[in-house]
Amino acid sequence: MTQETWLLTGGAGYIGTHIADEFIRAGKSVVIYDSLYQGLESRIIYLRAQHKVEIPFIKADIRDYNELESVIRTHEIDGIVHTAALKAVGESMEKSDEYFQVNLEATTELIAIAKRNGVKKFIFSSTAAVYGSPDSMDSCTEDGPKAPISPYGDSKYQAESAVTAFINTPGNHGTSLRFFNVVGAAAPELLDNSVENLVPIVLGKLDAGQAPTIFGTDYPTPDGTCIRDYVDVRDIARAHLAAADATTKLPETMNIGTGRGASVREIIKLVLDATKKSDTQVIEVERRAGDPAFLCADVTLAQSAMGFESKYSLEESVRSLF
Repeated sequence: MTQETWLLTGGAGYIGTHIADEFIRAGKSVVIYDSLYQGLESRIIYLRAQHKVEIPFIKADIRDYNELESVIRTHEIDGIVHTAALKAVGESMEKSDEYFQVNLEATTELIAIAKRNGVKKFIFSSTAAVYGSPDSMDSCTEDGPKAPISPYGDSKYQAESAVTAFINTPGNHGTSLRFFNVVGAAAPELLDNSVENLVPIVLGKLDAGQAPTIFGTDYPTPDGTCIRDYVDVRDIARAHLAAADATTKLPETMNIGTGRGASVREIIKLVLDATKKSDTQVIEVERRAGDPAFLCADVTLAQSAMGFESKYSLEESVRSLF
């Protein structure tokens, strides 16, 4: 069997490089395509040294369709993992046109290019943001209500339809994976540099000598703070590999989470304990608009369809950051 070559768009990102790490370990060749708008070339340099392999890297925008086509042809790509996206919920409110251009139009165009060039496998990195702000305390199921409240969530939700049309074409294979709150790192070199995720936000505050903030303490949850499903980035990478290697038809969309929730208060405590700053004062302020009390994954579909279960605990994820 010849070695598969996978194109990873957004492959210099926090999630993208962890997927690259997992794919290389499994014996696949990877080609990384990233604009470095949020990605870091240092992560690719780390992976090359770690695995002692050449990893082709193309620095280009996902909207440069001629370049995309050229890369797919030159490297004879077998499959695509599409993680390239704009993903800041707040920013998407101000730049909705650009978010739809990058997250929806570019995905649709990438699929068209894949089809023209005989690429049969396509795995799309989607998001729990497609569920919006549920008002129930039930875990989200893939066929449950979708009501994205931001252009970010909406653009990803609409892009899933293009992916579904591709994978439902006979001979094609793939799925859209909806990630919940991603945390952890396989190595210090691959840390999350985002300013969107709770754990990096708390760490940033502590580094600056500031107090972490809790938005809303009057939610109908055991400790009054929002509950989220925190899934390790290494598990996200494992889920992509399981999808890439699946030999039977996959569901069109699958949640990737742990199926367990942790509150904002619990997360902040874990980080404070890990940094030996447990006596730090935490500021409590009013709720933010649009924050659901509870957003956790029902993970039974990924388990039944491809035998995937998360293996890292929240404590392990937080410890991996230090």
